[in-house]
Amino acid sequence: MLKHWFARSVLVIAALALAACASDKEPAEKALRAAEDAVNAAVADGSKYLPDQAKAVQSSLQSLKDTFAKGDYKAVLAGAGNVTSQAKALADATAARKAELEKMKAELTKDWEAMSSGLPKVVDAIKSRVDILSQARKLPAGIDKAAVDGAKSGLETINKTWSEAQEAFKAGNVADAVAKAKTVKTMAADIMTKLGMAVPEALKS
Repeated sequence: MLKHWFARSVLVIAALALAACASDKEPAEKALRAAEDAVNAAVADGSKYLPDQAKAVQSSLQSLKDTFAKGDYKAVLAGAGNVTSQAKALADATAARKAELEKMKAELTKDWEAMSSGLPKVVDAIKSRVDILSQARKLPAGIDKAAVDGAKSGLETINKTWSEAQEAFKAGNVADAVAKAKTVKTMAADIMTKLGMAVPEALKS
């Protein structure tokens, strides 16, 4: 009789446990879906700007999915909020990173515009000076043929580098464009000094 009662009790407890699990499944599923939506929205840009952090958030979501698949709905309900918080943190960090990059790009664009308006004139001045010296029967004091030949070679490099800078800017790679423009700037100042030309203040900074 006791055994029969015990067996019935076990069945009742098991049934209650299953009912409790079933009651947790729907809210756990909703919580998982909400967390997944938050993660998907965050990693859309996050993967581009903060790939490592985005991967970590995706990994947390996958762990939550695995937990749901095992039927541990209480753990899903307990962990979904954390995954959603991670997704929000990623979204906030991505927005901050985007703003930082946009600010940097604006500053670089300003630098580019300043150099792109002045450097071509400087290059033209150097070319004119080189042409004059190349045709001169006698070079000015302090300037020899080697200096003129070096200026010619340097001018070719300047023209090539400047063309690369312009192409980089057209392609949207402002940082590379500015870096190449600064190289042109340095080379131009060096050539002008060797040719006895007055170096503009803009090239010294």
